[in-house]
Amino acid sequence: MITVNYDLIPENDLVQLGLIVLQSDVTLEDEFRQYFKDAQVSILVSRIPFENEVTAETLQDMAGHLTKSTSLFPLTHSFDAVGYACTSGAMQIGSEKIASLIQAERPAGFVTNPMQAALTAFESLGARNIGYIGPYSATVCQTMIDHIEASGFNVPHAIIFDEEEDKYVGRISPETIYQRATELAEMAGDEIDAIFISCTNMKCISVLPKIKADTGIPALSSNMVLAWDLARSSGIPFEI
Repeated sequence: MITVNYDLIPENDLVQLGLIVLQSDVTLEDEFRQYFKDAQVSILVSRIPFENEVTAETLQDMAGHLTKSTSLFPLTHSFDAVGYACTSGAMQIGSEKIASLIQAERPAGFVTNPMQAALTAFESLGARNIGYIGPYSATVCQTMIDHIEASGFNVPHAIIFDEEEDKYVGRISPETIYQRATELAEMAGDEIDAIFISCTNMKCISVLPKIKADTGIPALSSNMVLAWDLARSSGIPFEI
C-alpha cells in the first residue's frame, strides 16, 4: 500500500446553488438541468416532505420541515443562493420566514422562491397585467391571485385546472399547457403583458418559447423565474 498526494478543487470553483424541492415534485430537477446546462454551476438538491393533496394547510405545514430539509445539505457547505421550490407554499409561509429558516441552518448569500422570483420578473419585464394559469383548486389559485394583486399587479384573466393532487399536476402534458396558454392569450387580447404558469411541477420548459412566439406575450413558469432569480443573484447570464 502506497500513500500518495492529491490536489483539491478550489472551494469557489463553481457557483454553488441549493434547491429544496417538494417530495412530490417530478419536474423541477429535469428542467433545471436544461436551464443550467451551459453554466459553471453546482446544484445540490434536498427534498421536503409534502402530502399529495395541495391545500392551504398542507402548504403551510412545510414551514415545520424547512430547517430539517436544509440540514440535509452537506454539513460544511455554503451556497451562493438557495431556492425553496414551491410557489404556493412560499405564498403561504412567506418569503422572509423561508429565508430566515434556511439561512439559520446553512450559509446562503441569497434565498428566493418562485413566488418572490415571479414578482421580481414581472417588475423586470415591466409587466403590470398578468394572465395566470394554475393547476390547483380554485381556493388555492384565488389566494395566489390575491397575493399577486396585493403586490401591485393586476390579474385580469386566469385559467385553472382545479387539480388538488400533486401526483397528477406533474403529469399534465406540455401540449395541454400550450393549448390553455394560447386560449388565455386569445381571451385576454391586449389586456395582459405576461403569462405566468404557476407550480414547479408543471412541465413547461419545452413550450414556453412557442407560447411567446405564437401569442407575442412573454410566458413565464415557476421553474423559469426561480432559475432566473438564482442565476441573476449569482452572476450567471440568464434571459427571460
